[in-house]
Amino acid sequence: MNPSGLIQLAQSPPRPLAKPSEISENFVSNRYDLPWDVVVVGIGAVLAAIAAVSLYRWWQRRNEDPSPLVIFSAIARKAGLSWGERYLLWRIARRQKLDTPIALLLARGTLRHHAAAYAKHLSPAGRDRVRSRIDSLSQRLFGPKSDTYTDHQALAQ
Repeated sequence: MNPSGLIQLAQSPPRPLAKPSEISENFVSNRYDLPWDVVVVGIGAVLAAIAAVSLYRWWQRRNEDPSPLVIFSAIARKAGLSWGERYLLWRIARRQKLDTPIALLLARGTLRHHAAAYAKHLSPAGRDRVRSRIDSLSQRLFGPKSDTYTDHQALAQ
């Protein structure tokens, strides 16, 4: 609406309010002209209220049943893994078709087995990088190895 229209609206005398009986009578006889802008604003307000309530309910329930990836992220963060290490574990789990990368955090053997299978598809330089990252990660997660067994041969294949 332009400024002159607002001035005219402000200067015009207010319309008298209709009595409830007149409103219902006009609706029944279809003589009541409801402006479309009022209808659109009313429907928009109702939709906005529904959206706000739905968003609020979703926000309250979002942590009731977290996904495996959310659980993995929380565990890995608590274990002190960097974003790059979490991403490497996620890539290994995805390539190995594991349901969740959490399985890689359960045992040293599981991590090494899946990392070796993942590394088979990499170039020799990539294999070396993955081997060193997995060695470091394995030592931080599970502590130093108690035996002399090493998986470098498995990762090199």
